[in-house]
Amino acid sequence: MVKKNLYPLVVTVGLSLIVPLTGNARPILTRKEYLKSQLLSLGEPEPGDNALTLTAGNRHVKLSPPTIGIFGGDNVELSVFGNFGNNILHSFTGRNLKYQLAAVLVTPPIVSSDLDYKVEHFFNTHPSYGRFALPVPYTGELLPFIAGGSLLAYAGIAHNDEVLGASFAVIQASIIELMDNIALKTITGRPAPNWRRHSNMDALSEEFRFGFLRGGIFNGWPSGHTGATMAVVSALMGYYPNSTWLKVAGYGLVAYTMYGVSSVDRGSMHWFSDAVAGALMAYAIGSTVGRYYRSVYSSITGSRYNPSSTGFSLGVTPYGFGLRYRF
Repeated sequence: MVKKNLYPLVVTVGLSLIVPLTGNARPILTRKEYLKSQLLSLGEPEPGDNALTLTAGNRHVKLSPPTIGIFGGDNVELSVFGNFGNNILHSFTGRNLKYQLAAVLVTPPIVSSDLDYKVEHFFNTHPSYGRFALPVPYTGELLPFIAGGSLLAYAGIAHNDEVLGASFAVIQASIIELMDNIALKTITGRPAPNWRRHSNMDALSEEFRFGFLRGGIFNGWPSGHTGATMAVVSALMGYYPNSTWLKVAGYGLVAYTMYGVSSVDRGSMHWFSDAVAGALMAYAIGSTVGRYYRSVYSSITGSRYNPSSTGFSLGVTPYGFGLRYRF
C-alpha cells in the first residue's frame, strides 16, 4: 500500500505539465515544403547568382540555398532554440507522457517497499563501494557543457553541419531537462539522504515536503545529475539512431551515474527512486529533441531518416509494466 504522504507526488505530474505550455516554434518542414517556401521569383536568372534555378518552358524558378546557423531566419535551418516550445510540449505529451507518468508512478512503490532506505543503508554501511563512483558528482554537472561545447567547437572548426545539429540537440535537451528538474524540485521538496544531519533514515526516505521551495532547487526528486546525463545521451541517440557504440557507451554512462548518485559519500547524494525518475523523464526530453534536430538536418540535406528505428518502448505486460529497448 502506498503510504499516505506519497499521494501528493502523483499529483505533481499535472503540475509538471505546466512547463510545456510556454513558447512558440515553427513546425518541422519537409524538403518538399522547404522548396515550395523558397519560390522567390519568376524570370531570367542573374549571372553568378548562388541559387538553384529550375527551368519550366521559358520561365525560371530561383531557389535560394538552405542555411544552417545559430540564429533563426526565413530558411529551413538548424537553430539552437529551434522548435523550442514544441519540443517542450512533445516531451510531455503523446508517447512521452508514458515516461513522465512512469517516473511519477514508480516512485511510491520504491519508497513504500523501503527499497530507497535499503539502498541507502547498504552504501552507508559499505562506503568503499561509493569510491568507484567519485567522478559522478562532476560528470553529472559538467557533461552537458563538455558534450555540447566540444561538439559545437568541432562543428565550427571542421565546418561540419551534421555535428552542429548534434551540438544543438545536446544543448537544447539539457536546457529543457534543467527547467523541468528545477520545477519539480521546487514543488516536491524531498530531502537528500544526508546521514550527517539525520539519524532516522528510514523515516526520512518517505518524506516529501510539498509546497514552494521547501527543499531548495538543488537537492531532491528527481536526480538532476542522472537527468542531465540521460538528456545528453538520449539526445545523441535520437540524432544518431544507428550508432551502436554510442548506445552502449551512453547508456553505460547513465547506469554508472545512477549507481554513483545512490552510493557516493555513503549514499548521501540521492535516493534510488530519485535516479530512476530522473532517467525516465530526461529520456523523453532528450530523445524528442534529438529526433527533431535529425529530422531538420535530413530535410536540409535530403537524406532519409527513420525516427522509429531505435529507442525505448514502455507498455503493459502480463507481469506489470515493461521497458524494452530496440537497437
